[in-house]
Amino acid sequence: MAEKKSLLSKVRAVVQKVTAKPQAKKTATKSKVTAKSVSGLKQFKTYTSKTNEKYMSKSQISHFKKILNNWKVELSSELSRTVSNMQSDVTTYADPNDRASQESEMALELRNRDRERKLIKKINETLKNIDEDEYGYCMGCGEEIGLKRLQARPTATLCIDCKTLQEIKEKQMAK
Repeated sequence: MAEKKSLLSKVRAVVQKVTAKPQAKKTATKSKVTAKSVSGLKQFKTYTSKTNEKYMSKSQISHFKKILNNWKVELSSELSRTVSNMQSDVTTYADPNDRASQESEMALELRNRDRERKLIKKINETLKNIDEDEYGYCMGCGEEIGLKRLQARPTATLCIDCKTLQEIKEKQMAK
């Protein structure tokens, strides 16, 4: 009887080992990449304004210029890394489900990189506005955008009031 139990437990262990799904290594590496890029964007320091400091002073301009340039470099390196990963990762799977998963992951990655490419274009436009001394002022009404809003979104071109109006109009057009 004891021999049957030990044999039965061995069979169960083998069955579990054979039927267990192997974990894909790709998803583990992709989650690391996402965590790294998210943590990289959080490293920007907030600007603490001095008392009686003029809006968009030289120190504020240099602070935002530094943030934008660092952000641009980080996004550009992510783009080039993705291209090299896609070129080196040309694995073809025999299973159609694995191929479909790989293609959907690549499509998602490409969509994210396209958004980042557009963001780089917006960063370049913002750097151009800094050079033309138009940075920090609303393109809609000409008022100050505000340091807190620029800290949250350095590429902002509208003050909070104009942006809210724009979003309301977009909602009304969509209905």
